[in-house]
Amino acid sequence: MNYKSQKPPAKEGIWFPQKPKLAGDWPSELSVSVRRWLAAVPMCEAAGARRLALCLLCGLPASGKSTLAESLRKRALGESVVVVVTYDDVITAASFSEELASRLGQASGISAEPGGEETSLWKQLRRLLLQYIEQLIDAFLNSSGLVQPFCVSEKTWHRFIGCLERQGLILNAASDVKTPSFTLNIPENNSLCLVLDDNFYYQSMRYEVYQLARKYSAGFCQIYLHCPVDCCVMRNRSRACPVPDQTICLMEQKIEKPNTKKNTWEQNSLIIDSSEKDSMQDSKIPDLISQALENPITPVEEDYERKQEQDRAICAANILHQADKIYRRLISETMQTMKGTISVEEMKMVAQELQRAKSKLLEKLRQSMSHRVPCAADMMFLIKEQVDNIVHPYLFKE
Repeated sequence: MNYKSQKPPAKEGIWFPQKPKLAGDWPSELSVSVRRWLAAVPMCEAAGARRLALCLLCGLPASGKSTLAESLRKRALGESVVVVVTYDDVITAASFSEELASRLGQASGISAEPGGEETSLWKQLRRLLLQYIEQLIDAFLNSSGLVQPFCVSEKTWHRFIGCLERQGLILNAASDVKTPSFTLNIPENNSLCLVLDDNFYYQSMRYEVYQLARKYSAGFCQIYLHCPVDCCVMRNRSRACPVPDQTICLMEQKIEKPNTKKNTWEQNSLIIDSSEKDSMQDSKIPDLISQALENPITPVEEDYERKQEQDRAICAANILHQADKIYRRLISETMQTMKGTISVEEMKMVAQELQRAKSKLLEKLRQSMSHRVPCAADMMFLIKEQVDNIVHPYLFKE
């Protein structure tokens, strides 16, 4: 939570956070972040902090995320106000094309797996939306107006505001200032459940939202909608604006499901079978959200989780880098060995097959690291086996 903006209760003289009842001063073994958290607890309680939870809906296109989001918005969850932010409503294909065309000087469309300039813009638009969500969180927690951030894309900001207006979350905007301030239509005693509807197919995408929840001491939970790819493809074809079948199939290969065994920050997750008609009424869903509201993330968890995630990321990057180097070296050595034994055209075909095999192996390796980290010997064996299988038919033709 943003404690800096919280006003301490008016008491005699200067107000100071109350120290815990420990012998002597602060124990030296306590980290700086823990001390700050302990000092902030009385301030938080005195100010009557508002409760907030971020709930992620993730899964393949047409797996039922938007249907569940709408169901949650209409369902009574105690004193909680449910607000849905659908990423596709803010970062639209048309706006992506317009923004990309203005930067590159030529028309371009959004793709399932963006590359080059598209990747950069795609990531930037997602970061912008996360900034808008943070502005909303700050306005709610501090009972202040929702103000447009300094660096924004006007079109995405207006679509974000439109998303909130359609749900009756915004009352009005102060028009007598250069930067409009929107008043949130959320009673002071109500908590807020912010539902984010997106594919979130990479773990890193979800972790960014978790970090935001952690920054503001909010609750966090995830609902993964599992649906067979064939079912998603059939549902998608009946939509008014379907995505290409290939997009769903490609995402199904790359999607990283919540891993509660590996990631402690994903413990508050629920996986439901969205191919079933009654899955949206699962009684575990409101319980999951209530648990997130009642158990906000604390800064003590922050330091531990951040270090764990950083260590995993460094380890994974090193392994992938080593595997890439080994594969490149073997390709080079293989091509040198085969030179003169097969035709030039066949050499080109071998090189192309080896490059495709390398890309597939590295992708499988990256995905497998969410379950186990392979040793160097295993990697070397897999790579050599792949190279031999590709080269053998060319060297020993009948």
